[in-house]
Amino acid sequence: MTALARSADPWQQTVRSLTATHASAAETAPRQRAVHPFLERLTRAWERDHPYVAPPPAQSRRPFPEAVVRVIERPSSATAIVYWSDAATCHYGYQGWRVTTATTDGACALTGEVIHRGDAVYRPSQRDPKPQNASAMILAASMPQNETCDADLQDQHA
Repeated sequence: MTALARSADPWQQTVRSLTATHASAAETAPRQRAVHPFLERLTRAWERDHPYVAPPPAQSRRPFPEAVVRVIERPSSATAIVYWSDAATCHYGYQGWRVTTATTDGACALTGEVIHRGDAVYRPSQRDPKPQNASAMILAASMPQNETCDADLQDQHA
């Protein structure tokens, strides 16, 4: 083994090796991408028989399209406990939301319905630091009503 090889940093050797491998792969990639005419015909046939299905319009309007949003509980008519999980932004397993009035136009995080300024909406409870999904809204009309607490039931029977 030479003195240069012994004194070289192993990390730098690894990086140089990966860079060289990446560069050589990029040079040969266009030649490897040649597709056989039979495969081209199969691909065209598949695309013809299986057209792309666009997502439903409601999904495309959702401000957090990848978020999984579920209403866990309704402690009162003005509050909700929401499960919020979005791999791109945040995860809240038990997040409190409160009813308020929308200050801007938007879209319902639960259904994708259009929200207009002035509509009754649920938003994450504000605290410090501000939650990552602080701009999210759920239209009050879209909020499930089946999760009620005893106080709400008593108010309905009174």
